[in-house]
Amino acid sequence: MLEVPEIRSTPTTKDHVASGGVIGSHVLQHMYGHGFFVLLTAMYSTLGLNPVSAGLVGTVRSLGSGTASTLGGVLIDRFQHRRLAILYLSMGTMGLGYLLVGLAPTYILILVALAFTAGAGSIWHPAARSLLSQIYPQRRGFIISVDRSAGSVGDTIGPLAAGALLAYITWQQIYMLAFPMALVVVIFLWAVLRKAEMFQQLGARKQKGEAPRSLKEQLTALKGVLRQSGNVLSLLLIVKAVAGFGQGGLLLWVPLYLSEDQGMSIFAVGVHVALLTGMGIATGPLFGWISDRKGRVPVILIVLGGKAIIASLLAVFGTGVMLSVLIAALGAFMFGVNSLIQAWALDLADGRRLEGTMMGTMYGVNMIFQGFAPLMVGVIIAAFGFSSLFVYVASMNGLGVLLMASLFPLLMRRNGASADTQSS
Repeated sequence: MLEVPEIRSTPTTKDHVASGGVIGSHVLQHMYGHGFFVLLTAMYSTLGLNPVSAGLVGTVRSLGSGTASTLGGVLIDRFQHRRLAILYLSMGTMGLGYLLVGLAPTYILILVALAFTAGAGSIWHPAARSLLSQIYPQRRGFIISVDRSAGSVGDTIGPLAAGALLAYITWQQIYMLAFPMALVVVIFLWAVLRKAEMFQQLGARKQKGEAPRSLKEQLTALKGVLRQSGNVLSLLLIVKAVAGFGQGGLLLWVPLYLSEDQGMSIFAVGVHVALLTGMGIATGPLFGWISDRKGRVPVILIVLGGKAIIASLLAVFGTGVMLSVLIAALGAFMFGVNSLIQAWALDLADGRRLEGTMMGTMYGVNMIFQGFAPLMVGVIIAAFGFSSLFVYVASMNGLGVLLMASLFPLLMRRNGASADTQSS
């Protein structure tokens, strides 16, 4: 049997507290994930990197993250009653991975350790967001955007903290601090989640009458979603890939553009990366809230279009005060697309026990294509200079707008078919 009824009880206060704990724990993952982009400026000189080797660092991280998330999402759906254990394991092994990065003596070993760390941390997303999606099905766009907003808090704190700490300790020591911090988060999570009944029901106990599902049955359920969506899900995957290409080069290369091309200090770079990531703390949940009420398509179009326009302005006016203003403006639209597309995919698969697969696939596709972007942009920058970065970002997001606009005919045909079925 491919479908089983989901638990539809009302979350208690302890479940709300536990949800806050899961969302808040996301901060640490992003603190290090985006603090990395400032730490890379120190690694760039210490390790004697060039644009291509620096781009390879970003590519390895993203490919490790995307591959682990895609495969992990499928496994998470097969073992939904182990999702809390997966959360603990993901956070703990991520901290261990950063410890290994700090201890690694060579560039090659750093690449291996970063791939391991990225893969361990990425499993968090399908496990955590599939649980949050099931607990708050009517507010899915909002709750996933709030979770992404917590990530933006970490995205903002991380670069600032990295820029400040580099004045006193080495980048290796900063990486090694992640391990004890991750252990503290794991203990905190265990303390709040063990008291939350819905989290325990959905993520730590096998449900009565729930039969194990084979990989073949899982793939059959996924094919059913693809067929019933009328190619909408397929097109969402393509938009995800394009969005990954458009964003992949941005966070890695903006800090290097600021330090290498604009001559900013490491602390000033940290401030600007914080601007790029911090604005989404407020705008992300707002976009999610609107999409729950007005639909996903118009909000996604606004976000992609905003990024394309602002990146175009940065290509022309990317210096001085205007640079800072436009970086902050770009940050307001930076992460909205991913959360909205993830929520839409979960809408399409609602009730099919495919939450982890949907989250893992959507996040994984984004990260895999995002992974190729830093290396590709490194080659472009080596040929045309740093300012070509913003032309590239504008082009990718403009293509995303065209792809999303092509969804309108598909949705109209799908809605018309649904109406015909109901009338007959």
